[in-house]
Amino acid sequence: MLYRDSFFLQSLPSGTHVQTKRSIHMPPRNVILSPDVTGRDPNPIIAAGSPDYLALCSLVLSSVGIPHAYSPRGDGLTVDEEFAEAARHHLEQYFEENEGWPERPPPYQPARFSSNPPTLLIIGALALFFWVTGPWQDNVAWFSRGAIDSRAILEQGEWWRLVTALTLHADQAHLIGNCIIGGFIVHLLGKTTGYGLSLLLLVACGSLGNLLNIITRDEAHLSVGFSTSIFAAIGLLSGMQIFAGPLKGFKNLLIPLGAGAALLAMLGAGGERTDLGAHFFGFLCGIGIGMLIRHFDLVRLASRPGRQLSLFTLALLFIIVSWEMALGP
Repeated sequence: MLYRDSFFLQSLPSGTHVQTKRSIHMPPRNVILSPDVTGRDPNPIIAAGSPDYLALCSLVLSSVGIPHAYSPRGDGLTVDEEFAEAARHHLEQYFEENEGWPERPPPYQPARFSSNPPTLLIIGALALFFWVTGPWQDNVAWFSRGAIDSRAILEQGEWWRLVTALTLHADQAHLIGNCIIGGFIVHLLGKTTGYGLSLLLLVACGSLGNLLNIITRDEAHLSVGFSTSIFAAIGLLSGMQIFAGPLKGFKNLLIPLGAGAALLAMLGAGGERTDLGAHFFGFLCGIGIGMLIRHFDLVRLASRPGRQLSLFTLALLFIIVSWEMALGP
């Protein structure tokens, strides 16, 4: 069946030119044919191509009041012989004016931070603090008041332990492992989100991971270490990649999650004294918060002048205040 589109004929005089923009990208085989004006064909075909292309040609001709007919199967678009030359003229003018339109939007460009984040400062501070506190000793105030103690946190409300424990390490091997593995990951996170936002996220996600870890345990639990924040950083980087492009099936979901889970299994599940629960919940918190960061484009908001320094200062104050509360009377 052919569809004849002449419903604009009464409202627009013949020959009126209307510029119309419509976002359809035509395949190269779509063509405008020279009309046969010799009188041998009363209804010459002036356009041939895909159904979308013919529908667009029909819209153009309808807008200028030229009666025509076309088949939705893509056989071609025909007009009466007397309108053939005008139809061809309007189609050529339309496609010439709309060539290259609409412009394709630029690909998503996350905020870039040209300066190197102070990774050595952060890792160096952990090493310097270990030099002050020494290895784990139950009778030392740093550990008796600053380590994760599930009963003290849940029963006595000593929430600051969730933060202070991130800055403590049980022994030298524990510290070296976190500094070597964590240094690369913390540096990558700082390059991705900025040095201020990255430190605040490390503290916040690490603390939340510690909280979830003790909530899910039935027995009393003691722990220290920066590794919860390290695996939170892996989760953050993975979570931010989930919304990095258009979701096509589960591809954009599974690849970042699989990569992060592989790192968790490879780096966070070994060792007799490894707190696998803290690693897992740190990673899980990072995944969730990383998705929120990318979804609301918080990295771009944090990249405005002065905000990275403010966030960095806020994270340091959070740590200092937590230790003040831990060591206070």
